[in-house]
Formats: sequence, structure tokens, C-alpha cells
Amino acid sequence: MRDEQSRWIAADDEVVSRDVDGVDDDDRRLHAPLLWTFAASMVAALWIRPMTSSLWLDETGTWWVINGGAHQVVQRADAVQGQSPFYYLMLWLSKGVIGHSEFALRLPSLVFSVAAAYFVYLLAKRLISPECARIAVIMFIVWPQVAFEASDARPYALATMLCVACAFSLVSWMDAGGIWRGALTVLLAASIPYAHPVSALVLVPLGIYAIVRVAEGSTLIRGWLLAIACVMVALLSIPVAVELTSLAHRSSDWIVPGAVSGWVIVTTLLPASFAAALLVGLILTVRNKARYVLARPPRSTQVLLGTWFLVPSVALFAISVLTSLHLLGTRYFMIIAPAGAIIAAALIASLDPARARRIIVLAVVVVSAIDVVSRFKSGDIRGAIALAGSVADDHTVTFLGYGFQESLQPSWYDDEQRKGLLTAPVQYYPMPGATVALPTDLTQQSAPFARTELERGIDSGDRIVVITVTGSPYGVWLDELFETHGYTSRTLGSVELFTVTEFTPDSS
Repeated sequence: MRDEQSRWIAADDEVVSRDVDGVDDDDRRLHAPLLWTFAASMVAALWIRPMTSSLWLDETGTWWVINGGAHQVVQRADAVQGQSPFYYLMLWLSKGVIGHSEFALRLPSLVFSVAAAYFVYLLAKRLISPECARIAVIMFIVWPQVAFEASDARPYALATMLCVACAFSLVSWMDAGGIWRGALTVLLAASIPYAHPVSALVLVPLGIYAIVRVAEGSTLIRGWLLAIACVMVALLSIPVAVELTSLAHRSSDWIVPGAVSGWVIVTTLLPASFAAALLVGLILTVRNKARYVLARPPRSTQVLLGTWFLVPSVALFAISVLTSLHLLGTRYFMIIAPAGAIIAAALIASLDPARARRIIVLAVVVVSAIDVVSRFKSGDIRGAIALAGSVADDHTVTFLGYGFQESLQPSWYDDEQRKGLLTAPVQYYPMPGATVALPTDLTQQSAPFARTELERGIDSGDRIVVITVTGSPYGVWLDELFETHGYTSRTLGSVELFTVTEFTPDSS
């Protein structure tokens, strides 16, 4: 097995040499800087541009969790978010230092994402080649889930950074050994589920990789030492396991409807920009303007990247199909992005000449700019609340017809500890008067409860304002309901994703 490692190192040197010497002098000087320019431009367009835009719904939930004392943060993270308070305490601390503007709340995630991209570079360089590492960084930056979470006040960027850092630490430990490398790997592995429980799925492929390295004899680490490391990770993760057990007993508190979609599977595992890269690569190959010089990495490297990409994906789909949990949100698949980015980069880096690789990377950049770049995260809540606030006063009742899935649970409206989450947007973007949450989806089951809440508002206020998702079923239904109570509707306007409507008594 050590001979296989030696052959791969020699092949890697050949790839690096080809990368440097296989082009003319001008091309050689421009190649790497051009790739880094692509990377920087995508960071600016995809990661930094939305930093000051309106918070989206889930981010206002994050604000609500950290808007209090440390004890309150811990309580709300568990009782409301159902997650470890690790990320929320970090954000609570940063809030005390840099404030709570949209940019400040998102800055930690941007830092985590930059660090994750750096570890992707180090990992790809160590496993494949420097050229692969450069391209992998670009693939990681434009991966849709990564692009969204890089400027998102949520824990997923932190979880992904810990996953990549742990992978790199594990590879380093397997390669060079050492007590301190092993201890660092254990600590990073144990910290992953504290960032987000779902991210713990990455520990499975990392464990498989370590077992393969020990079995093939390509590491000085012995099986008993690896077993001790696994036990230590398990012991350090016990609090998260206890928390998950508690969540299982109150799973009915969270209703997350959704069905498994074949299109979701395809677009999640193969982003549009990657499909474009595949198409361009095929065209260049068919026209003989490019050729593949593919050096196979060691089996352990193939196992690491393959299982990292497939195991969490299969697990998430299986859980969603076989249980009542719905884990097909794209944010959960962010943990496979580093593996997907390195796999895609390895394929692109195998193309000759360098000009062909640049063309494919450019195609990825252009398609990503078209497909992913956006001014807003997910709607303009800030603009919608400002529009509603322009007519509101202390006697106005504002209804939020767009909210968290928990708004579908009537029990949340009477729970003093959790009901504040339902009106989190107006706690971050305050406005005059009272605010009442409505069920986020108007269905046959939720309509009676929504009607009751609205009729209470009619009795308590002289002006009603409702914020709904543009085109939602609430539109016509609200007009009919308020008309029967003698109210006239007036659309105040629409912003990104939302429509704001005012209802006033006919007598006024």
C-alpha cells in the first residue's frame, strides 16, 4: 500500500509539473492569478453582496434567540430551535462586540465560510494537486448552499467549516501521526454535532476513511488508537445525544410538511453551474480541444470523497422518506459541498490544456452569477415591515401571514417561552401597534384558527394591516373575510416576495 502512495505522489508531481510547464510562459503567469480572480469575484458577488440586505425569516429567529441574557439564549436554543446553544452563544458574544446590524449578525458566518474555503484548499492540495485545490475553492464558493449560508445568520457555515477542518486534521493525523494531531482531530470531530446535529453525518465517512487507511497499512496509526479516538468523540458528544433524545419525545412540536422530489435530488446534488461545466467539458473533449489526463488517487482518497458526498445525502433522503422528519432543506446538504467541490475540481483539473480548464471554470462562474446572485436572502421583510409601519399607529393590529412552520401549531401561541419566535421579524424591525402571527400556510386545517385570530384583531384595533406572501391563498380569503365585517381593503404595495394590505372600517 505504501507503493501505491508513492505512485500517487509521483503522479501528483507530474500533474503539478504539467500544470506549470505544459503552457507557454504568458499562459503560465496568468493561469493561477486568473483562477484566484474568479474566486474573489464570486466571493464578492455571492457572499458579500447580500450582507446588508434584509434579514430573512430564519435569521430573525436567530435574533430572537440571542436577544437576551446568556441563560435565556441557552433556553431558547433548546426549547425553540431544538439545537445546541454553541453557535447562538458565539453570536450572542459577537453581538456584544460588533452590534446587531444585518452585517454584524452575518459576519461570523462569512468568516466561517472563508475559513472553510481555506481548509478546502488545503485538503484538495494534500489529496489531489495544487491545481485541483485552486479550482476546488471556486467550486466551493459557487455551490448554491454555500453561497446562501456564507451570509446567513445561522449555524450551517460553522458546521461546514468544522467538517472540513476535521477532515484535513484527520488526513494530517493519518499521514504524520502525533498525539497533538490526534487530540485536535478528536476535538474537531466532537465539536461538529454541537454546531448542528445533522452535520454529525459527516463523521461516518471520516470514520470509514480512517478505517481504510489503517486496514491498507498506509498510516502509522494503529487500530486500537483509532478505536480510543472514536470512543472519546462519542463520550464528548453525549450531551448532543441526550438533546436529540429529548427532541424525539417532542417531535410533534415541529410540523415541517414536504414531499421528496426528484427534481430536488438532482438540483441539490448537481447544481446548475456544475451541469454547465460538465456540458462544456464534453463539448471541448468531443472537439479535441481538450483531453483527459486522469491520475487515480489512492483508494483511501476515493473512499473519503465518495462516502463524504454520498453517505450524508443517502441518509438525509432515507430519513425524509422513512420517517416524519423532513430533512431535504438545501441547508442540510451544505455538509457535502466540500466533497462535491473537490470531486468536481479533480475532474476539471484532469483536463489539458490549461486553457480548457479556464474555459470550464469561467462557465461555472457565469452560470453561478446568473443562477445564484441575488440582492436579497429570501424576500425583503425589512421593506414589507417598513411599508406596513408607514400607516400603522398604536391602535393598529398587524398580522403576519408569513412565518415559521411552528405557526401551524396552535399550542405555540399559548406557550410563554416559545410564542415570541412567531413575531420575531417585528422584534428586529419594530413597528407601532400590536403584531399577531397567522399560520404560515392557509389550509383547510389552519383556516379556522386563522379566522379566530383575525376576528380578535378586528375587535381590538381600528386599522388592520396584513403582510402576506405575494400570490398566497391568503389574498382572496382575507378580502372575503374582512368584507363580511364591513372593512375595505387597500393594497399598500409589494416588495420582494411580500404584499402589504391595509383594511379599514367602511365608516372611516
